[in-house]
Amino acid sequence: MRFLSFALFFLFTIPLLAQVPATDSLTPQEKREALEKELAEMRADVLPQFPGGPEKMKIWLMTNLTVPYVELREDTVVTVYVEFTVESTGHVTNPRIKYPGFRQLDKEVILLFSRMPRWAPGRLNGKAVPLSLTLPINVALANSMRKPVDVPTPELSNLPQYNGGGKALAYFIRKNLKYPEEARKAGVSGKVLVEFLVLANGAIDNVSTIGSALGYGLEEEATRVVQKMPRWKPAKLDGKPVSARHQLVITFDPPPSH
Repeated sequence: MRFLSFALFFLFTIPLLAQVPATDSLTPQEKREALEKELAEMRADVLPQFPGGPEKMKIWLMTNLTVPYVELREDTVVTVYVEFTVESTGHVTNPRIKYPGFRQLDKEVILLFSRMPRWAPGRLNGKAVPLSLTLPINVALANSMRKPVDVPTPELSNLPQYNGGGKALAYFIRKNLKYPEEARKAGVSGKVLVEFLVLANGAIDNVSTIGSALGYGLEEEATRVVQKMPRWKPAKLDGKPVSARHQLVITFDPPPSH
C-alpha cells in the first residue's frame, strides 16, 4: 500500500492568477484524515497509475490546466480534491470536486480530468477493476490585484502614445479583442481597467488589471490584448524617452444576438 499513499498524496503546485471560495466546514487536517481513511478502506492489490508515473502526471496537469481569472488581494495556496474513477479499461470517468471552492478553478479542473489519457487500471486478484480515487492538488493563487512595478514619473513633457493615435488604438483593440465564450453565455459585459508600463523603448511591460473584477475571462482577455500591442511612442522627460505608467479602459460590449 505504500505505492497507494505515494500516488494519491502526490501534491504539486500550479502557478495561477487568480471570486471567493465556497464556505468549507472541514479543516485541512480533517480532509487529510478523510483521505487516509478512504485509502485504508480501498480494496486493491495494484493501484491505477498515470502513464509514466507521478512525475509525468505532474507535467501533464501543469501543461494542460487552463488558467481562470480569480480576484484575490493576497497570495494564497488552495488544495483542490478531485474525486474520479479509473475504470477497468483505464479510462478516467466521473470527475468531481470533493470540497467545492473557487468555482472557476473547480470547473477548469473538472474539464482537465475529463481529457485525461488512459491510466494503467487497478487490479484485484490479478483482474483489472474500476477504482474510485481522490487526488489532492495544491494550486498557488497569485494576488490578481497587484499593481505594476512602481516607476517614478515626474512631470513629463510628453505622455505615452499609441502609434497612429486614438483611432489606430481603437482599431487594434477592435480587431484583436475576443469576447470570452463563458462571458458571452453568461451575458456578462463591462469595462476592464488595465494598467501597464510603456518602457523607454516603447515596449509594453508589467500589465495588470485594477479595480473590481468582472470575471468570466474578461480580465484575462483584456490583459492578453494589451500584452499583444506593438511598441508605443514612449513618454519623454526633458526631451529624453522614459518609462511611464499608463492606463487603458477595455470595453466588452455584449455581442449581437443572432
